Amino acid sequence: MKKIWLFIATLGLVTTAVNISNYASANAGDSLSPHVDSKFEFPSSKWATSRQTIQVHVPRSSQALTLLWLEVPENLEFSTTKIEITDGDRTISAPISRQGQWLLINFTQPIAPDTKLRIEFNGVKRNMLTQLSVYYVYGKTVDGSTNYVGEAYFQTR
Repeated sequence: MKKIWLFIATLGLVTTAVNISNYASANAGDSLSPHVDSKFEFPSSKWATSRQTIQVHVPRSSQALTLLWLEVPENLEFSTTKIEITDGDRTISAPISRQGQWLLINFTQPIAPDTKLRIEFNGVKRNMLTQLSVYYVYGKTVDGSTNYVGEAYFQTR
């Protein structure tokens, strides 16, 4: 009986270790500029509708962020009215516009350094024939420079 429990515990730990992989990549470890910190998806299975969240970190030593634009995967359908942007418990108001596969988020107030933004896409409808959805994120800071912020991968399992 102990061997069965040991096998189950080992299998659970191995499964957890394999599935922890985070398909979000930051801007080459550059802590001086905003970057994609992580991504979340619920449910993370083959459901046709899900909620996808991308977390963008604006480091303490960077410039304030004024604009974000994302290249949205072609295999997704969503409404810009179902996108929520938060900083912890605070909702951030920003006009969101969509131009083809590009999503433009123009912040009414610059996002101060040392902030973690969560961009939640609620009610995302996926094309179930495509296995991978990739968001490419770019940003503009108050000094006018534009940077590649990162990318977030959402894999259909």
